[in-house]
Amino acid sequence: MFNGRYGIDELGRFMLIVAGILVVLRLFIDVHALSVAAVILLILVYSRAFSRFFDKRRAENMKFLEMKDKFTGGRQNGGFGKPGAAPKNDGKRVLICPYCKEKLRVPVGAGTIKINCPHCHRQFEETV
Repeated sequence: MFNGRYGIDELGRFMLIVAGILVVLRLFIDVHALSVAAVILLILVYSRAFSRFFDKRRAENMKFLEMKDKFTGGRQNGGFGKPGAAPKNDGKRVLICPYCKEKLRVPVGAGTIKINCPHCHRQFEETV
């Protein structure tokens, strides 16, 4: 169903959580605007998930992660730094494909490399 579509990323998950909180608040607070805001967020989540504009959605997600980093003090991704990066492991580094979220192992210290994801067959650059 999501083949060729962007899918859900960190920004999408965040918007889903906020929409859920607004729905629960609406149960206790009689303010119609909460329901409207929740529906608008859900429409945005689904429109992003079914989007075919991978680069635009990825840029939005990266901006969200940068803003999140400012508020959390750089502790995103378990303190491993750059979004999509994981800890070093035996001369290898585990990266996450920005398109399909597949985990990929690459050698450490190779500099800037072009990575072809074996799962989604998309190419992206990363510095390791």
